[in-house]
Amino acid sequence: MRSVVALFIAICTIALSGQTLAQQRSPVQLLHLSAANNSKIQFNENTVRDLFFNPKLKDRQVVVFSIVGAFRKGKSFLLNYMLRYLYAHYPSLTNTELINEGDDWMGEPEEPLTGFEWKSGVARVTKGLILWGDVFLHDGPRNEKYAIYIMDTQGLFDTDTTTAENSKIFSLSTLISSIQILNIFNILQEDQLQYLQFATEYARYGSSDSDKSPFQDLLILIRDWNGVDEYRYGLRGGNAYLNTFLEIHDYQAKELQSVRRYLKSSFEKINCFLMPYPGKTVAVDKRYDGRWISIDDDFVTMMNELFNHLFKKLKPKLINGKTIKPDELLVFINSYVESFKNDSFPSAVSIYDSTLDQQFRILMAKSVDLYVEAVSSHDSEIDSEEDINKLHLAAKDKALKHFNSEKKFGTYSEGMNFKKELVKTIEESYKQWKAVAVVQLRKINAQKAKTQDQVRLLQSAELMDKNAKQRLEEAAAKMNEAKAALDQAKTDTAEARREAEELKRKYEDAQKERAEAIEKENQTREWLRKMSQDKEFYEQEYNKLKQQAASTVGGQLSNTSSENGFERVLGQITGFFAKAAPIIATISSWFG
Repeated sequence: MRSVVALFIAICTIALSGQTLAQQRSPVQLLHLSAANNSKIQFNENTVRDLFFNPKLKDRQVVVFSIVGAFRKGKSFLLNYMLRYLYAHYPSLTNTELINEGDDWMGEPEEPLTGFEWKSGVARVTKGLILWGDVFLHDGPRNEKYAIYIMDTQGLFDTDTTTAENSKIFSLSTLISSIQILNIFNILQEDQLQYLQFATEYARYGSSDSDKSPFQDLLILIRDWNGVDEYRYGLRGGNAYLNTFLEIHDYQAKELQSVRRYLKSSFEKINCFLMPYPGKTVAVDKRYDGRWISIDDDFVTMMNELFNHLFKKLKPKLINGKTIKPDELLVFINSYVESFKNDSFPSAVSIYDSTLDQQFRILMAKSVDLYVEAVSSHDSEIDSEEDINKLHLAAKDKALKHFNSEKKFGTYSEGMNFKKELVKTIEESYKQWKAVAVVQLRKINAQKAKTQDQVRLLQSAELMDKNAKQRLEEAAAKMNEAKAALDQAKTDTAEARREAEELKRKYEDAQKERAEAIEKENQTREWLRKMSQDKEFYEQEYNKLKQQAASTVGGQLSNTSSENGFERVLGQITGFFAKAAPIIATISSWFG
């Protein structure tokens, strides 16, 4: 089913295209007034596209610093030093290594200032809204990922720009930025609050639908401050001065009171920063090229303090309390430009409606993406047309839950209208991919049936092969048994032969022993016969000797003189018995 999902995604998404931005550090024109008619705003989307769709910016939250104010009051000059500060503290799309890191961020004292176009004098340099052609990247300690944009604006209130055009420039930059810097010279005056008229009007229209301010941070930067005896340079002195200026009194005109009241509700936070005079060379020398060795020390010190304050804690761009990504910001910019294209200044209502529409469009797109993701992640589980419908309903439910859970800008009825449109979009997409999915599913099922037939045939063949193997194994086993019996028989025959040979040998040995025994017996009998004869002889001789001894002993005893003769006879008898004793013992053992 992967091909089905691929087709579905192709139907539901739009391919992105655009010119490649040259990878160099230079300004890029975002918006400009038409040369033929300054009231016409032109959006250079293709020129800046890569600044918003670069892969390194994926899933990063947008932070936009913008500066606006009267022309020739040092806005671009200040932004260029801000760029030096940023390159020393943050990597960027084009620079992975920091430049002049740390306290040396200002660079060499004699180094000319580059970046946004600027020069000393009275002629306007910046036209329209200009983005720095690089995006700074910051990863926070809590896994926050930011994409930091720097935007310069055309100087206001010159001799060539109408009040309506000034208001358009200020309004657009305020709508786009998350931190708006209002650059003012010397002192804050009542007529300068006209810059903020659109913001207060927009806040007045939108305040009934949200408890949050429509805009975020406003920093009123007062240059060349000369009231240092009363309010010291920096943020603390500036905020003390601002609080006094924005106090509401009964003697003030109603419009002044109204501007002050709604100004506070228009921005989440309003600060004021007082800057000293930069020095005579900076202010009046047309040949001055921006090297900081010519800037007064007080200005350098306060500039460093200003940048530390601005970048100490980054604030992402919020629309209706939600952070947005770079590609989403480009959608909103396009929407704002469309609202300002007419000659007449757009009402806060039209800007509100445009913002509302784009917010819901982005939310709808995310909801559809969730629908696509839910379908894609389970498409392999589709086995029937019923599964297609179940998967569609589950994915649709997930998309609608996301749409319902997100905080929305506008009324309930407005939200319901967009919800109906979302449901319609999902259902239309479902019809399209379901038709393809059903065809694919039927093809898959047909192929599955063929495959199952083949599987059954294969299983039958495998069974036959198994039986054949079994019969072969049985035959082999019988053959092995017969061979073993034959080998055993051969072994038994050989053993029998060996035993017969051994028995034969033993028989022959026995015959020899019998023959020897018979011979020995014969010898023994012959010797025994001889010994019997000898025994009879010796017994006879013995008896004779006894008789002789008996007959002669008496005579000899009476003859004392015959003592020596008796002893001689007795010795002979004793010697005889000593010689005959072994023979007698042997004979006695034979017959005994």
